[in-house]
Amino acid sequence: MRELVVLGYGFLTAIICVQAMLGSSFRVGAEALVAFVMNFAGASIFFAVFLARHDKEASRTKLIGASAIALVLIAAAFALVVQTRFWIYVYDGAIPGAVWLVVGLLAALLWATHRRARARARW
Repeated sequence: MRELVVLGYGFLTAIICVQAMLGSSFRVGAEALVAFVMNFAGASIFFAVFLARHDKEASRTKLIGASAIALVLIAAAFALVVQTRFWIYVYDGAIPGAVWLVVGLLAALLWATHRRARARARW
């Protein structure tokens, strides 16, 4: 079920960004798509590292390094979306791109917990 939510977020994001590329501005839609991918990748890495911090074979310096890279990716994604002023228009309302990035953070958390649960089930 969690994978379906994450796939739904990914497909909906791709549709929204392609629609922005074709409808209004190719540059804004492309930059937003890059920002959403960077955000999801960074958040997935961060949450996976956060969940793996208690593993015995996990090196502390590697975890800190991966977390730092992940946080840089997330910060760059937020900066890129704010710089492009990306909005998602839905009927009579509008959703700021930064809010959609927060939804992506939640989707990445779901994905990381799902992958962690599957890895533990294999043991």
